[in-house]
Amino acid sequence: MDIFNKQESNVKSYCNSFPVVFTSAKGCWLTTEGGERYIDFLAGAGSLNYGHNNAVLKKR
Repeated sequence: MDIFNKQESNVKSYCNSFPVVFTSAKGCWLTTEGGERYIDFLAGAGSLNYGHNNAVLKKR
């Protein structure tokens, strides 16, 4: 978890308090390193209106 202390700003403190590490995201789903899936109810704190890795948007 030391990587978060080195790489993350204090603005992102809310996501550092989660008890898991997310390794991937697709649409509204976040996946942990253990394979558990969570709905991203924060949606990037308002910056991800179209979800994570939206295939239509990634084409462009």
